[in-house]
Amino acid sequence: RRGPQENSRSTMAQASGLLNSSQEGPGCLEDLKQKFRDGKFKTYARWGGVGNVILTITLCALFITSMFLTGIICILISVLVGILELPFCCTCLPICQKIQTYMTLFEIYWIRGVLYIGLGVLIFIIYGQFGGFLAPLFGLCYIFDGICYVIAHFRGETHTAEDNNIQSLGVDTKKIKAQAAATAMGIV
Repeated sequence: RRGPQENSRSTMAQASGLLNSSQEGPGCLEDLKQKFRDGKFKTYARWGGVGNVILTITLCALFITSMFLTGIICILISVLVGILELPFCCTCLPICQKIQTYMTLFEIYWIRGVLYIGLGVLIFIIYGQFGGFLAPLFGLCYIFDGICYVIAHFRGETHTAEDNNIQSLGVDTKKIKAQAAATAMGIV
């Protein structure tokens, strides 16, 4: 029978093994680099969509006084894209669950790509009507993201059940949890 000190050492060794997994496999950043090297355009598009949502909401909130109407419209578009790109974040909100049932059409990547290209063009039209110095940046980002989805479709990449969770973005949650546990235990 082990004592509490031996159990603690064993747990720390296991956590350390997960953290120092360079012998067993790549780290979290290496996982992302590998996804990039694999050429999975749906992963690029997913990261692009998440980045667009964060960038648009953050910058529109910061510069809301100089681009009020354009900012509000861009934030609403970003919420829509956020529901499409981050369905695992919306599982607790009933309104998001209802909206998601209508968005299953966009699991076909060429349709999602055309939607994003259309949203990018819409943002350019809004910019032409109401101004907003950051709108062209947002429009270009959505158009580029849409092109990635269209390329993904033509390369044969399809939506899978895994795409509804964080692992589809190339994030290894086991390693992140091990890192958090090790930090909390004082190993790192």
